[in-house]
Amino acid sequence: MDTKKIGRGRPSIDSERICFRDTRDILDALDAFRSGQTPKPTRPEAVRTLLRDALTAAGYLELPPDREDAN
Repeated sequence: MDTKKIGRGRPSIDSERICFRDTRDILDALDAFRSGQTPKPTRPEAVRTLLRDALTAAGYLELPPDREDAN
């Protein structure tokens, strides 16, 4: 009998953790951005969204074809 171990937690993706501190005015603005979203994203989700949007708008990042209509 072939048994496959079931993994726990988040699936493995090509990523790297970054951590940083920021000033209160930036954090307040980030929280204001989050408050306007439905459903309200976590801070890390909001940072990823803003970073992805800024890098895409500046031409440094191309969205995958399945995400192009998301903007």
